[in-house]
Amino acid sequence: MSLSYSEFPVYLGIAGTSVIPNEVSGYIPATQASVNYNTNHSPNRKQGKSISGSVDQFNYNNALTADISIDSIFHTGMLHGFDFLKDEKQQDFLTIKLGDIIYDKCYAKDVSVDIVPFAPVTLKVNFISLEPAIESQITGDSNPYGISGIIPWKSEDVAYGHTCSFRSAPTNVLNDTQSQISFKRSYNRTPVYGIGSINASEMLLDGVEEEISINSTGLQNLIDFSGDRLTTPLIVNLCGIGGTIVMEETKDLIYFDIGSRLLNESFSTQGGETLATSATIKQVKL
Repeated sequence: MSLSYSEFPVYLGIAGTSVIPNEVSGYIPATQASVNYNTNHSPNRKQGKSISGSVDQFNYNNALTADISIDSIFHTGMLHGFDFLKDEKQQDFLTIKLGDIIYDKCYAKDVSVDIVPFAPVTLKVNFISLEPAIESQITGDSNPYGISGIIPWKSEDVAYGHTCSFRSAPTNVLNDTQSQISFKRSYNRTPVYGIGSINASEMLLDGVEEEISINSTGLQNLIDFSGDRLTTPLIVNLCGIGGTIVMEETKDLIYFDIGSRLLNESFSTQGGETLATSATIKQVKL
């Protein structure tokens, strides 16, 4: 028996709860989802004993990990599928439903957003699940998207590169034409293990760092040994067709405040083409 991708919709729950995601409000328009299970094992070698043919060939040094990777189109009409991206929700876990399989206590490891003209804005998120589904068969959702079976989204609400805009841009850094934006947020987390427990009970948030790389046709000025400090915020609006700003959960997802620093620059040119430049801005949020 084979399972089609159409039987594996992706639903994300509300951050901070173990409630199974709602198939309407938690749906996200994912283009790819993958799960990788990994046992933390090592060979069980003992002095004076052959390991070959033994039924106890491995030691297990840590909990089973399940890494979940999801790619999605950015849509301005999602109700709470992207709720975990809020600043105040970054320390929380969420529940993920892939097809008919439930993964609980999922913590985001990193988030990236790519914006290019005339293409949908794409979001890629990597999670780790502390309570993955185990010892069960892989099953799809034969009746996805709730009782109605209707996918809860509209094509005009998809965010495209040419419909996005800078709500605020630092004039001491950017000028001319911006052709591509790549944003990444990384979380540094520490698992907490209790006595007598195999799996971690939670993950502590130790740090949050963000960076944005902007390709354009020019640079305002070249940096010195300490880079260049932003004197005004850099904010990108993720909009659908007609200028519809993305919902409250991700309205300020790409927000670099005063004090963020331009730390990397590069430029190149070749015959028959215009000058191509790149500027990378970073900030530490926690």
